[in-house]
Amino acid sequence: MGFFSDYRGNIRFWLKSYLFIGVALLILAVLLYTNRVIHRMEEQSQATTRLFSRFIAEVVLQVDDTGKRDILTDVLAEIKLPIILTDTQGRPFVWHRVGIPEAADEEFETLFTVDPENPPPGKISQLIELIKRYDKANSLIPVRLRSSGEVQAYVHFGPSKLQKELRLMPLIQLALFLVFMAVGLQGFRYLKLSEQRSIWVGMAKETAHQLGTPLSALLGWTQLLKDQLGEGRTEELGTSVAEMEEDLKRLSKVTERFSKIGSHPELGNVSISEVLDRTVAYFHRRLPRLKADSTLSLELEETPLVRGNSELLEWVFENLIKNGLDALGEKGGVIEIRTHYDPARNVVETLVRDSGKGVPAALRRQIFSPGFTTKKRGWGLGLALTRRIVEEYHNGELRLVESQPGRGSTFLIRFPAA
Repeated sequence: MGFFSDYRGNIRFWLKSYLFIGVALLILAVLLYTNRVIHRMEEQSQATTRLFSRFIAEVVLQVDDTGKRDILTDVLAEIKLPIILTDTQGRPFVWHRVGIPEAADEEFETLFTVDPENPPPGKISQLIELIKRYDKANSLIPVRLRSSGEVQAYVHFGPSKLQKELRLMPLIQLALFLVFMAVGLQGFRYLKLSEQRSIWVGMAKETAHQLGTPLSALLGWTQLLKDQLGEGRTEELGTSVAEMEEDLKRLSKVTERFSKIGSHPELGNVSISEVLDRTVAYFHRRLPRLKADSTLSLELEETPLVRGNSELLEWVFENLIKNGLDALGEKGGVIEIRTHYDPARNVVETLVRDSGKGVPAALRRQIFSPGFTTKKRGWGLGLALTRRIVEEYHNGELRLVESQPGRGSTFLIRFPAA
């Protein structure tokens, strides 16, 4: 049950996580697709080069020497790949799109006289280095005569300009993804900090709200004491002092409750009936001042003990009662509390029903969210804290089981029996 409460409590975190995961998967899919396109282009380049080598063997090498170079130049002009042709000794004699100026007419004949193992500095040396790089990336293609099968030349080729640009695409996409993630994480961090600040402000307001009830009562008792002292009613003075002591104890309890938020409280065997007796008795004495023309009834069934913390459980039922009193409005109404033991589930159930204004259907999923409130005053932490105490600290369950506009709401609280 604790797992599901954590999930509900962190639904916004999960949605943001899913967003990042979705973007990451999208980027990964684009990277894989781009790599696939590059691979297909490389295969196509190899096929084009093989076809070109066959064309050379079938056509170009069959013509006389005076026309070979012109035909090769015309054919290469239509090919978009960097290509170097070498003879059987590894001497380059034609190249295209490799970033090195082509040989002039007077240089062409001398190309077949160089030693490829010890090339002269300049074009030939640079071409030999390019051939080594090309052959590491792509297998060289022999050009054979059709008639005899004898190798006449070799074709060496490298990646086209488009392939080079496409190979940079994954890196560019990865960089964009990292920038997006960095900005997103920074924004997410800002949202978390903003949310934390709101919660701290809300906690301060909730503390003031929790302290307000006993403080108001103490102010009332102080005024009553003054009146009784002036009239000499010593017997009533004792009652007022006792009630003031009760409110002072309540202030200590409120302080202790807030000190337990954020740390795991000590749990023991607790009677839900006794907790409800104390809580309802406290509100009974103050009900005329809190909400005139309202009644608070308690129906207790014999139930087993539960594992819990008395102070925090009192806080749970106080918040639900206060929530019910606020829902009653100025005309007042009825709040009914009853307990029940479900042996099949081995849980102790408490129903808190009010005859107030109810919760609209569109808002029922939001009432336990921190910061949500329909009141003109308040910060919407009462029910959020209550649910956290029930579900995270006591492994219980708190939910709104019924609510009708103008007819009230019913909350169900379940605790596992000890």
